[in-house]
Formats: sequence, C-alpha cells, structure tokens
Amino acid sequence: MKYFPLFLDLAQKKIAISGAGETAVPKIRLLLKTDALIEVFGKMPAPDIINWYKRGMLVHHDRELKSDDLQGCLLLYGANNNPEKDRKILALGEANGVLVNVVDNLQLSQFITPAIVDRDPITVAIGTEGTAPVLARKIKARVEDLLPESIGRVAKISTAFRKRVASKLSSLQIRSFWSSYFERILTKKAREIPEEGLLENLEEILENFDPEHEGKSVFYLVESSTSNPDLLTVKARRLIENADVIFYDNRISKSILELARREAELVQLDQRTELEGHTRQQIIASICQEFSGGETILQLGSDSLQMWESLGSEITRIEELGIKFEFVPGISPIKSRHTGERSGDLLSVFVDDRSRWKNGVDLSYIHPRQPLNTEGLREQYSKNLTGELASAESGMTMRES
Repeated sequence: MKYFPLFLDLAQKKIAISGAGETAVPKIRLLLKTDALIEVFGKMPAPDIINWYKRGMLVHHDRELKSDDLQGCLLLYGANNNPEKDRKILALGEANGVLVNVVDNLQLSQFITPAIVDRDPITVAIGTEGTAPVLARKIKARVEDLLPESIGRVAKISTAFRKRVASKLSSLQIRSFWSSYFERILTKKAREIPEEGLLENLEEILENFDPEHEGKSVFYLVESSTSNPDLLTVKARRLIENADVIFYDNRISKSILELARREAELVQLDQRTELEGHTRQQIIASICQEFSGGETILQLGSDSLQMWESLGSEITRIEELGIKFEFVPGISPIKSRHTGERSGDLLSVFVDDRSRWKNGVDLSYIHPRQPLNTEGLREQYSKNLTGELASAESGMTMRES
C-alpha cells in the first residue's frame, strides 16, 4: 500500500486552490460538501466558481497564488492545467509545509482524492493509487447500488439511540445488538423499510433483544481450506468479519485473514505451540476462558492432519467451559475440484457423523486405553476417505452425464 487512506476533519480548515478554470470545478464541488474554508486563486474564473463566490460559499482572489496565502493552510490543490505552473505550486506547498494535489498529475501530487460514495454521514472512499481511476468509478457505482440512500439516516438515528441502548445493555451486548441491527438493515427486506419506520424498527429490535441469549459465547469451526475469500460461504465470511478471536494455522491464507476486524485477536496456533511449549488444546482452552462472556470465537479449519486429529478433544474442552460449538461448512470438495480448490476433504466427510468423527479421528483422547497408532489411523482413514470420495465423484459424474 503506497497511499495510506484516512479521513481528515476539514471543518473551518483553510483549503487553497490554485487555478479558477474548469479544471478546478470538480474538486471544489467535492470540497463544498465539507465545512472547509475554501479560497480560490486565479484569473478568468469559471461560471460555477463565480456563482459559488456570489453565494458566499467560497472566497475568490482574482490573482495568482502567493507564498503568504498558504499561512494556516491544510491542503493545496493545483488546478492550472499547466505543468510549469503546477510545478511552482508544488514547490510553494513544500516550502510552506502544505500537502499538494495537482489535478490529473500523479507525479506532482503528494496525496490523491479517492472516488467517494456519499451517504452522509457514511462515506466510502475507493482508491486505486492513481493507477486506474476509471475502475475506481466503476467500483463506486457498484457500492452505490449496495447502499440504500436511507443508510445515512440509519447512522444518524443510531447515534441518537446510543444512550438508550447503553442504559439497557452491557458493553459487550451493545456491540452484539448493533451488529444484529445493522445486519438486518443491510438486507434487501430491511432496505424496504420507509425512513419514517427506521426508529420504530430500532425500538422493536431493542425491545426483543435477549441479553441472556446473546451473552453466551459461541465457538465456530469455519471450514476455510480455500485461499480465495470469494469461495467462502456467506455465513463463513460474515463470521470472520465479526469475530472477536480467531484461531488459525500456517495453512490459512493471508487473504482470508485480511477479512478479520483490526480489533480481533488473531492466534497463530503453530507459532504459539512452538513458542510456549503448550498443546493446541491448552492454548485454545486458555484463551476461551478469557472470552466466555458473549464473544464470537472462530477456528479456521484447514486440511491439516494435526488440526482434525485433535479437533474432537478441543471441542470437548470448549463445551466443558460452557461455550457452544457450531460447525460452519465450506465448499464441497467435489464441487470445488473443477476450480482446483479442495476444501477440508477429511473434515467434510467426518463432520456429519460426530460419533464416528470422535471415535475414529480422535481415538487417543476419547479412548485412552487404546494403543497410540497415529500413522495407522492416518493410513486407515486416508484409504476410507479416498474410497468415499471416489464413490461420490463417480455418482456425481453419472448424474452430470
């Protein structure tokens, strides 16, 4: 990432624009959505700039920008449509410690303005680091289709309702409540709620919210052998994006982990077992004890033999802590063979029959008197699995033909 995205508070901040022609108009139109103090420098102003000046929306100076004009200035735009003039503007900005953007000139710009989806107070910024502005506009159009016009009003109502929610729920329950509410709002059905019905809908959800039910942690085993986030199920992706704790091993791709919240605790099990000398079960149980008050806990399940061999024991310990367990399946390994992805072959076969899964895969923990023969177990269930998958794929091929 070359350009770091951030949102600046421009309220009552001075923004200077060098150039008053048509090149400056789109930038000024965008800046007028803020509470910035806009000053435009340049002769022969465009009609829009004259109109904005007469309406008191900006200040226009019928001359070239000078160094003294940049005192107290936060940002400077060069919109002269003249490379030589804009180079001088860049030099002026650098000399006065002001960040400069030269319109349509990435090489002379110290910052860039992204494509913006405006659903005040919600703003979505889309950037391609200047490499493909047309693509950014295409993405913007897609995002605008996803976000209803009323979403800004939802945010404002939520802000006004925050004290009411805080007086009734604990801090952990508050996040769960808002997550549930916004999930409903962003569905197609909720989009159809008229704006005047949004507050009433929020009142109803708060009234029916069950803190006792929401106050219990859930441990999700999310099958994620794929390295492509687009191949995750909708539920798996949503859980990863909202989880409080995520356990994973070195087989989980970076692109999958990028979906997690920045505030989430990410636990690399292979690394932790090596550093601390504890087993996977001990690490998971220890951390789960700290997060048993309503948090969402995830283990990203790969096709690691170590992962599925110890899974039965891990789940037994989790349930002993009073944490509910739920398996979230991924893409069928039969379906995904056409895309080159194989998603949790062993886990997909065993998860539907938990007794077989525990007794066979985790034999050393469930039946401690049985001799340890891990390699034998691997060979035995690898053969069984191969036969089951071959049979299933054969049946699939016959149905397709």
